[in-house]
Amino acid sequence: MKKGRTIVRILGGLGLLLAAGLIVLSCEGPEGPQGPAGVAGTNGTNGTNGTDGEDANETCIVCHNDEVVLLAKQQQAMSSHHLMGGNYERNSASCASCHTHQGFIEMQETGAVAGNITDPAPINCRTCHMIHMNYDESDWSLITTSAVDLAFGGQTVDLGGESNLCVNCHQFRDVAPLPVLDGEDVSITSSRWGPHHGPHGNNVWGVGGYLVAGSMDYPDEGEGKHSSVGCTTCHMAPVPYGGRASGGHSFNMTYEYHGSIEENIGACTTCHTSAETFDIGGVQTEVATLLAQLQDLLITGGYLNEETGLWNASSTTPIVASPDVAGAMLNYLIVAEDRSLGVHNPDYMVALLTNSIEAITPE
Repeated sequence: MKKGRTIVRILGGLGLLLAAGLIVLSCEGPEGPQGPAGVAGTNGTNGTNGTDGEDANETCIVCHNDEVVLLAKQQQAMSSHHLMGGNYERNSASCASCHTHQGFIEMQETGAVAGNITDPAPINCRTCHMIHMNYDESDWSLITTSAVDLAFGGQTVDLGGESNLCVNCHQFRDVAPLPVLDGEDVSITSSRWGPHHGPHGNNVWGVGGYLVAGSMDYPDEGEGKHSSVGCTTCHMAPVPYGGRASGGHSFNMTYEYHGSIEENIGACTTCHTSAETFDIGGVQTEVATLLAQLQDLLITGGYLNEETGLWNASSTTPIVASPDVAGAMLNYLIVAEDRSLGVHNPDYMVALLTNSIEAITPE
């Protein structure tokens, strides 16, 4: 009798636990009714179970699968200045369009940044790609590949496809006052006067410099040696052996390997098959020499501060310079800030420096 009562008590206790929802049996009940068809997401939001009821797995695995392509790109981006450089703190309305993710997207959608960006994010995957907008292969697509109307000068640059995305930010800012050939003297009141730090798009296309006459001819706009190559052919070249911090989505051209700085020369050898360094044909050596000569002239003339690298100009002590002197100052910054030492457009940059030196060298 005691044994029977014990079994009854155990069964009764299990019943109470089941009723309270504390035990879930492993067996399954009948399948419930089918849910509503999925709704396509808008701008990466509100998507449910794919599009038109398609199984979510079939959309997600386009990117999230058993391959490591996405992981590799993410790791490369972790070495890029875009993502890790910290410049996204430049979140004022005038800077945010290129220094923050939110500002860039707003600029592409509306043509302007309305105000300062709160909680700015760095340039990242979603800045350039249409991540989680359609939940299919188009998520890899770029936000824009259209030709770019430059903010300074009014010219349109078309480096082709994905390289045009880069030009949206890698271009001059407005230069004011602007030296004009055979024009009036200019009064420079800022120590930071010039084209800003990213003149690469202008330089590859060969536009924006002060084209003073001299012994060197300037190539026509869009006719530079690398204008047909664009940006990504070199800056997104395959990652070299031992060089995760170069190529791919790092965009870097050099990397550290066993304590030394190496060049990702594979970006060049597709065209320059015998190249061993970036100094192909000695162009980097030539540009570095010319740049040093022009720098010395500007320091000697009292225009450039040797210690700070800034102009000796302020609102109270402006630099009043002839067009040719101001043009030489502009051309100096165009080449120095480019940081490729002429590689982006060799003939154009050598001509800018050579003719500027000739124009301001005392007789």
